[in-house]
Amino acid sequence: MSRQIWWFGGLFLVALVCWQWFRPVTDAPVNQQDYQPDFIAKNLRSVQYNQLGLPYRGLDAEYAEYYQPLAMTLMEKPVILLYSPDGQPQWRLSGDEGMLNTNDNAVLNGTVVGRGLQPDALVRTLTTEYLELDFIKNQLRSNRNVQLNSPTYQAQGQGLLGKLDQQTVELLHETRATYFTP
Repeated sequence: MSRQIWWFGGLFLVALVCWQWFRPVTDAPVNQQDYQPDFIAKNLRSVQYNQLGLPYRGLDAEYAEYYQPLAMTLMEKPVILLYSPDGQPQWRLSGDEGMLNTNDNAVLNGTVVGRGLQPDALVRTLTTEYLELDFIKNQLRSNRNVQLNSPTYQAQGQGLLGKLDQQTVELLHETRATYFTP
């Protein structure tokens, strides 16, 4: 290689180092407009109805912030009511905090309690720290410790998969159960 190539290579490296060393820091404040909620609601109550005019999902929250660009609602003390196809209350799910993505899913955090509201429900109470509701697949999911209670059994396990349309709940790992006889 000639001295000229080495000379241009050295200048290139010096320019690269100077560019990295003296480039402006991009820690400029984030545009606050992007992260402001589009609306805030206190004591929110909403019910959605199907084509037959029967309720299929309800939502209550002490406080909610809706972010339209993200199609997301952040909630404090949310309560989600799920109804059977004939409009009867099926599940009441509550948590300390929650997030709802428009028509896709909801996530409940903190002390999450689910109550089976039908008289013949196999699960009367479901308790966990984290619960996802997938409205498209009609499923409940959790990857945390879960406790199920009913008059005839008590079960604990790690992880949960529930199918709302089939009224089934499956504990996925480390399951322990106690059954009671009348």
